[in-house]
Amino acid sequence: MTTPPDLAAEPLVLAVTRVAVDVLRPVAERTAEEGVPRSHLDALARCGAHGLVSYEPAPGSGVSRNRVTREVHEILSAVDPSTWFVFVQHYALVKALVRSGETESAARWLPALLKGGKLATAGFAYLRHPRPPVTAEQAGGGWRLRGRVPWMTGWGLADMAIIGAVTPDDRALFVRADCAPGGGLVRVPSQELWAMRGTHTAAVELRDVLVPPRDVISIGPRADWSRDYDLENANCHPAVLGHIRAAVDLLLGAAPRAGATFEALAHRLAEEAARLRAESYALRDEYAPEEEVEARIENRAAILDLGVRAATACVAATGGRAVQFGDTAGRLAREAQFHLIQAQTSQLREAVARRTLKSL
Repeated sequence: MTTPPDLAAEPLVLAVTRVAVDVLRPVAERTAEEGVPRSHLDALARCGAHGLVSYEPAPGSGVSRNRVTREVHEILSAVDPSTWFVFVQHYALVKALVRSGETESAARWLPALLKGGKLATAGFAYLRHPRPPVTAEQAGGGWRLRGRVPWMTGWGLADMAIIGAVTPDDRALFVRADCAPGGGLVRVPSQELWAMRGTHTAAVELRDVLVPPRDVISIGPRADWSRDYDLENANCHPAVLGHIRAAVDLLLGAAPRAGATFEALAHRLAEEAARLRAESYALRDEYAPEEEVEARIENRAAILDLGVRAATACVAATGGRAVQFGDTAGRLAREAQFHLIQAQTSQLREAVARRTLKSL
C-alpha cells in the first residue's frame, strides 16, 4: 500500500512524506502517550500541508487535488494518528470559511489558517443529537452561546474554533470563536480517553460566549445540516486506510520472527484494502453525494472491519507486550476501535452490526 509513483512525485505529497518520516514517525509512540506538540503542527505548516484545501497539483501531472488530499491523510494517519487527528480538526474551520465566500471573517482569518500561523479546532458533531448540548440565543446583533462541547481536540494547541449551536427555531448556527482565556471557552473535567489519548481532547464549557456578527460563518435549518452530515459520513475517511497501511507494515516487519503466516496475511490484507480503497474513492468521484449511499455505507463498514482484523493480527504477532502503553500493536488496536465511532451515524452502526452478524 505504498504511494503511487505519480502521487509520490507531487511536491506537497513529497514534502508531507518527509515530515512524516523524519519528524513524526521517530516519536510516534511518545506522541501517542505524551501528546502532540505544537512543533509537529508547525512542521506541517512549513511544508505547506495547512494549505491543502487550496492546493493545486503541478500542471500536466495528471494528479487531482482529491488524490493529493486523500494521500496526505493516509500518510499522516499511518505514521502518527495523534498528530493527524489534531491536524484534521483544523480543516473544519478552513473549509467552512472557504464555503462562506468573501466574508469579513474569511478575509481576516483564512490567510493565517492556510499557512498554519493560526491553528483551529472544532466542535459540532453533537448537533445531530435530539437535544444538542450547545445552544444559541440572539444578543444584540450577534449571538450568545451556552453549553458544553463534549470533545474538543487540540485543546491548548488551537488558537480558535468553529463551534456549532442550535437556535430556538432549530437552526444550526456555526461561528468562529477564540480559544484564548477570557473568551468564555473553559476546559472542564472529563473522563480520560483510552484511544487517541495524545490528541489533547477535552470537554469545553461555553460560558456566555458572545459572538459578533462578523464571526458568524453560517446559519440554516438543522435538518438540512444533519442530512448533509450523514451523506458525507457515509463515505470512509482516508485515515482508516492509513491505519491499515500501518498494520500491514507492522505485520511485514514482524513476519521474520512471528512466522510466514503473518507475511501471507499482510499481503492479503493489503490486497483487500487496495480493492476497498479503489471502490471507496470511485464512489466519491463518480456519484453525487446523495447517490449510492447504501454502497458507501457498506464500503465504509467493510474497511472498518478490515482495520479491526488487521490490528488484531498485529496484536497476535506482537504478543504480550502489545497490552503495554507505548507498544505500536496495542496502539493500532485502540485506534481501530476509535475509527468505529469517529463520525459515526446510525446507518453505519447498523451496517457494522450486520457485517458482524454475518460472520458468526
